[in-house]
Amino acid sequence: MSARLVETSKRLFVAAELPAEVRAEVRRWQRLSFAAHPELRSSGDPHVTLSFLGDTRTDRLPQILRALSALPIPPLPVSLGEPFFLPRRGLKTVVALQVVDPSGALVRLQSVISEVLIDLGAVTPASRAFLAHLTVARFRRPGSAFSLQNVNLEGFCLPSVILYSSVLEKGGAVHTPLATFPVS
Repeated sequence: MSARLVETSKRLFVAAELPAEVRAEVRRWQRLSFAAHPELRSSGDPHVTLSFLGDTRTDRLPQILRALSALPIPPLPVSLGEPFFLPRRGLKTVVALQVVDPSGALVRLQSVISEVLIDLGAVTPASRAFLAHLTVARFRRPGSAFSLQNVNLEGFCLPSVILYSSVLEKGGAVHTPLATFPVS
């Protein structure tokens, strides 16, 4: 007799997706920028995280999907700004690209998504302000900042918001889209 594992929770987050051509350009920039830095592990699926739910009971998923489906997703015009390192002080663990939000639409959407998820009890209020960025690499061990060139791209619109499941593996997190909410 074999035991059957029942998945009772998923590690979830909500993110804005990048257009395919922008993802391709970011990946090209990563290859060029990080080739001489073996201490980094490039992020394979760059996206703009809007809300991290963490481990969430799977029986909550239908309620979360209904709430996100009911939200209007406005056009989200953005551009990529300069690279930076996190945390801002001390040894660095992340390389990121600034996401510039000239209209404020992305910040407003992030706020609405957070409020809806807080009202559902799916997340707790964030302890720090939203920082629109793409994580493009992680240090294998905390390290030091170094000089990086900017990504030179014209402005673009984010095409959709996605609810992802994330599984942490030795090589990094594996993200699986659970539902897509296109810009209206």
